[in-house]
Amino acid sequence: MFKVAEDFTPNPINLLESNRSLGYSIEEAVSDLIDNSIAAKSKNISVHMVWNNSKPFFVLLDDGIGMSLNNNELIESFKLGSSNPLDERDPNDLGRFGFGMKTASLSQARILTVITKKKGYNTLACSLDLNFIRDN
Repeated sequence: MFKVAEDFTPNPINLLESNRSLGYSIEEAVSDLIDNSIAAKSKNISVHMVWNNSKPFFVLLDDGIGMSLNNNELIESFKLGSSNPLDERDPNDLGRFGFGMKTASLSQARILTVITKKKGYNTLACSLDLNFIRDN
Protein backbone atom coordinates (compact mmCIF):
# COMPACT_ATOMS: atom_id res chain seq x y z
CA MET A 1 0.00 0.00 0.00
CA PHE A 2 1.30 3.43 -0.97
CA LYS A 3 0.76 6.58 1.03
CA VAL A 4 0.68 9.75 -0.96
CA ALA A 5 0.93 13.14 0.70
CA GLU A 6 -1.53 15.52 -0.88
CA ASP A 7 -1.52 19.28 -0.60
CA PHE A 8 -4.81 20.38 0.94
CA THR A 9 -3.79 24.02 1.23
CA PRO A 10 -6.93 26.06 0.55
CA ASN A 11 -7.06 28.68 -2.15
CA PRO A 12 -6.55 31.92 -0.14
CA ILE A 13 -9.17 34.09 -1.82
CA ASN A 14 -11.77 31.29 -1.81
CA LEU A 15 -11.22 30.69 1.90
CA LEU A 16 -11.34 34.38 2.79
CA GLU A 17 -14.43 35.04 0.67
CA SER A 18 -16.17 32.01 2.21
CA ASN A 19 -15.39 33.26 5.72
CA ARG A 20 -17.05 36.57 4.86
CA SER A 21 -20.35 34.73 4.59
CA LEU A 22 -20.47 33.21 8.07
CA GLY A 23 -23.37 35.46 9.02
CA TYR A 24 -21.83 38.06 11.34
CA SER A 25 -24.06 41.03 12.04
CA ILE A 26 -22.33 44.38 12.48
CA GLU A 27 -23.04 44.11 16.22
CA GLU A 28 -21.42 40.67 16.45
CA ALA A 29 -18.43 41.78 14.40
CA VAL A 30 -17.80 44.85 16.57
CA SER A 31 -18.27 42.74 19.73
CA ASP A 32 -15.68 40.24 18.49
CA LEU A 33 -13.18 43.05 17.89
CA ILE A 34 -13.88 44.55 21.31
CA ASP A 35 -13.23 41.09 22.80
CA ASN A 36 -9.75 41.24 21.23
CA SER A 37 -9.14 44.63 22.83
CA ILE A 38 -10.23 43.29 26.22
CA ALA A 39 -7.91 40.29 25.81
CA ALA A 40 -5.09 42.78 25.05
CA LYS A 41 -5.67 44.34 28.50
CA SER A 42 -7.20 47.55 27.13
CA LYS A 43 -8.47 50.03 29.68
CA ASN A 44 -9.98 52.36 27.05
CA ILE A 45 -11.76 51.31 23.86
CA SER A 46 -13.46 53.64 21.40
CA VAL A 47 -15.39 52.90 18.23
CA HIS A 48 -15.68 55.36 15.33
CA MET A 49 -17.72 54.99 12.15
CA VAL A 50 -16.90 57.55 9.49
CA TRP A 51 -19.07 58.08 6.39
CA ASN A 52 -16.14 59.51 4.36
CA ASN A 53 -18.13 60.71 1.31
CA SER A 54 -19.79 57.33 0.62
CA LYS A 55 -16.56 55.39 1.29
CA PRO A 56 -17.19 54.54 4.93
CA PHE A 57 -14.68 53.12 7.33
CA PHE A 58 -14.73 51.84 10.86
CA VAL A 59 -12.02 52.42 13.45
CA LEU A 60 -11.60 50.69 16.79
CA LEU A 61 -8.98 52.29 19.03
CA ASP A 62 -7.67 50.78 22.23
CA ASP A 63 -4.79 51.15 24.64
CA GLY A 64 -4.00 47.45 24.90
CA ILE A 65 -0.56 45.86 25.00
CA GLY A 66 -0.13 45.94 21.22
CA MET A 67 1.80 43.61 18.95
CA SER A 68 5.32 43.57 17.56
CA LEU A 69 7.22 41.60 14.94
CA ASN A 70 8.92 39.79 17.82
CA ASN A 71 7.73 36.17 17.56
CA ASN A 72 5.75 37.30 14.49
CA GLU A 73 2.87 38.48 16.72
CA LEU A 74 1.38 40.85 14.15
CA ILE A 75 1.86 38.51 11.18
CA GLU A 76 0.46 35.52 13.10
CA SER A 77 -2.62 37.53 14.07
CA PHE A 78 -3.50 37.81 10.36
CA LYS A 79 -3.43 34.05 9.74
CA LEU A 80 -6.75 32.19 9.83
CA GLY A 81 -6.65 29.63 12.61
CA SER A 82 -3.76 31.41 14.31
CA SER A 83 -4.71 29.86 17.67
CA ASN A 84 -4.99 26.20 18.53
CA PRO A 85 -8.20 25.74 20.57
CA LEU A 86 -6.48 22.91 22.47
CA ASP A 87 -3.63 25.13 23.73
CA GLU A 88 -3.73 26.43 27.28
CA ARG A 89 -4.55 30.11 27.34
CA ASP A 90 -5.11 32.97 29.72
CA PRO A 91 -8.55 32.63 31.35
CA ASN A 92 -9.30 36.23 30.28
CA ASP A 93 -8.51 35.49 26.62
CA LEU A 94 -11.86 35.29 24.84
CA GLY A 95 -10.35 34.19 21.51
CA ARG A 96 -10.05 30.50 20.96
CA PHE A 97 -9.74 29.61 17.28
CA GLY A 98 -7.77 32.46 15.71
CA PHE A 99 -10.54 33.49 13.32
CA GLY A 100 -12.23 36.38 15.14
CA MET A 101 -10.34 39.48 14.04
CA LYS A 102 -10.18 38.44 10.40
CA THR A 103 -13.65 36.96 10.05
CA ALA A 104 -15.38 39.73 12.03
CA SER A 105 -13.62 42.47 10.07
CA LEU A 106 -13.96 40.92 6.63
CA SER A 107 -17.63 40.13 7.21
CA GLN A 108 -18.21 43.88 7.04
CA ALA A 109 -15.41 45.13 4.76
CA ARG A 110 -12.95 44.01 2.10
CA ILE A 111 -9.89 45.51 3.78
CA LEU A 112 -8.67 44.98 7.35
CA THR A 113 -5.84 47.20 8.56
CA VAL A 114 -4.20 46.95 11.98
CA ILE A 115 -1.92 49.67 13.29
CA THR A 116 -0.25 48.64 16.53
CA LYS A 117 2.40 49.80 18.98
CA LYS A 118 3.89 47.65 21.69
CA LYS A 119 5.93 49.28 24.44
CA GLY A 120 9.59 49.32 23.44
CA TYR A 121 8.87 48.61 19.76
CA ASN A 122 8.15 50.68 16.65
CA THR A 123 4.62 51.32 15.40
CA LEU A 124 3.60 48.70 12.83
CA ALA A 125 0.81 48.40 10.30
CA CYS A 126 -0.46 45.44 8.31
CA SER A 127 -3.42 45.09 5.91
CA LEU A 128 -5.43 42.18 4.59
CA ASP A 129 -6.97 43.40 1.33
CA LEU A 130 -9.29 40.96 -0.43
CA ASN A 131 -9.23 42.99 -3.65
CA PHE A 132 -5.42 42.82 -3.76
CA ILE A 133 -5.42 39.08 -3.06
CA ARG A 134 -8.07 38.45 -5.71
CA ASP A 135 -6.21 40.47 -8.36
CA ASN A 136 -2.70 39.26 -7.55
